[in-house]
Amino acid sequence: YVLTHADGTWRREPLPGLPEFGTISASAVDEEESDAYWLTITDYLTPTSLWLGTIGKGAPERLKSLPAFFDASGLVVEQRETKSADGTQVPYFLVHAKGVERNGENPTLLYGYGGFEVSLTPSYSATVGTAWLARGGVYAVANIR
Repeated sequence: YVLTHADGTWRREPLPGLPEFGTISASAVDEEESDAYWLTITDYLTPTSLWLGTIGKGAPERLKSLPAFFDASGLVVEQRETKSADGTQVPYFLVHAKGVERNGENPTLLYGYGGFEVSLTPSYSATVGTAWLARGGVYAVANIR
């Protein structure tokens, strides 16, 4: 989101052109002289890329990207929640082929980390993509802390 301050109030708007689920790092190009910013973006289906944008000028532009090692065009990422035995809601990411049948029979790789208040954020993995997702597997990452 972009927060702007004008006339004594704050306005919050989504920054256009960004993925719904991903890990985004932002920094100013020149924090005192410009509204331009750098972004690095990655998610489960997209290799890390470098973007450049300016607040108020529309979507940022992708400048460079690391290479892709698997075809992600037929895959989707969802964020869901489940309830643990003690009633705690546990969010998780689910990466799978579009239209996969939810019948409990799909081979699934479940992963997660949550020690020391550090959870896993979405990131591209050539190994998971090539060896698992491209062969029809489902990848689930629990967001535990």
